[in-house]
Amino acid sequence: MFDINQYYKQAHSGECVENTALLNYIKSFPQIVLWGGSFLGDAVGKYLLENGVNILNYWDLRADSIQSVNGIQCVQPFTTDQKNETLVIFCIGNNVIRGLLLEELSEKGYKNVIRGDYLYMGAICPFDKTTDIESKQCQGSMCCRFIFCQRLSNIVKSRSQSKDPLHMFSITLVINQRCSLKCKCCTSYMNEYPLKERIDIPLDRICDDIDKFFDAMDSIGTVTVMGGEPFMHPDLSKIIQKLLSKHNFGLISIATSGTYPIKPEQLEGLDDKRINVSFSNYEHAINEKQKEMMYRNIELIKNAGISYTVGITIPEWSVPSTLYDLHDTEEQMIAKKTDCVQPPRCMQVKNGKLHPCDFATALYSLNLGRYEMDYVDIEHSTSKEELKEAIRAFIEQPYYRTCGHCAGMQGLTSKAAEQGYMDFKKPIVSEKV
Repeated sequence: MFDINQYYKQAHSGECVENTALLNYIKSFPQIVLWGGSFLGDAVGKYLLENGVNILNYWDLRADSIQSVNGIQCVQPFTTDQKNETLVIFCIGNNVIRGLLLEELSEKGYKNVIRGDYLYMGAICPFDKTTDIESKQCQGSMCCRFIFCQRLSNIVKSRSQSKDPLHMFSITLVINQRCSLKCKCCTSYMNEYPLKERIDIPLDRICDDIDKFFDAMDSIGTVTVMGGEPFMHPDLSKIIQKLLSKHNFGLISIATSGTYPIKPEQLEGLDDKRINVSFSNYEHAINEKQKEMMYRNIELIKNAGISYTVGITIPEWSVPSTLYDLHDTEEQMIAKKTDCVQPPRCMQVKNGKLHPCDFATALYSLNLGRYEMDYVDIEHSTSKEELKEAIRAFIEQPYYRTCGHCAGMQGLTSKAAEQGYMDFKKPIVSEKV
């Protein structure tokens, strides 16, 4: 009997993987569909077709406009009969909506599922523990989202010489709390900041954080630089060059909407193989002037020879948790942290502190929950050894008081990056999103 979870472990490990048993397992199903007709689904489909796998259909909400992928008809999700005989290869890479869609898949009775991103890691990814890693492939191919890649994380981790390494899957460096958009369901809650607090974190503070934090860590898979809007920070280039002086991480993603004018001086030093500028692509939710700015910025990055990606249009988006205190018991908070996919994957460094996730960062920054147990004080750490042990203990905490505020994702919207305002500081009574 083929053990798909064991295959996932091998794919994540960073070692070369033998895929014969996987292909035989896939071929044992009478019906095979791929959910997701974009870059990941296209690459996985090509691999399967080249290895003799018959694909019945692609599923995609955009089926009417896509029509076909790799010569295979594209239909609406969940329209395939004989559910017990059907294997769904899930090829939607967006981490924000992936969990909810996988739940929906199970609820609708499709129990035979393979993660397409994990298949990509084991069967298609060109990198392993013996090779270098380059952003032009990891992010530039648009097939994988390297900030969530277990394979990349383990490749980087394997390079540490420490006997007891302190490794982090990924880290987000937050450099400002101002943005060029007003997304109604922003997971960083940018709309909640009063005007006087829409600021850039000072360069000296950021550089000191980079020195102290990265010197305390043995290895980090990926680094995301974001805000707010990172290109609103005038010293972005200096921040990136400071990051590049560290060599214990894999790749850097600069997350931008592209709707704020990029200055040429901000691009100095960004043509490095470890860097990718990631445009979110909210064309459907922004005005014509903002679209023109995005196209101009993409062209500027392209002409500068910098690796970049433009995200695909996402037909659904998630509503983040409200911010108010739910007054959970300690047992409830422990259960929430145990079930949470974020810490330590989504920890954030911001303004002298390490927070467990963007939700906790927002609670602290908005002064809605400044719990001492919910951050590590990077700014006042006295040595890398002391900070290393503080971070290790922080990761292993049974819960964060922030967990007592978090209600998880509040469902899906029909429009990603919808502009507007929604008050997350109080309970939702009647508004439908």
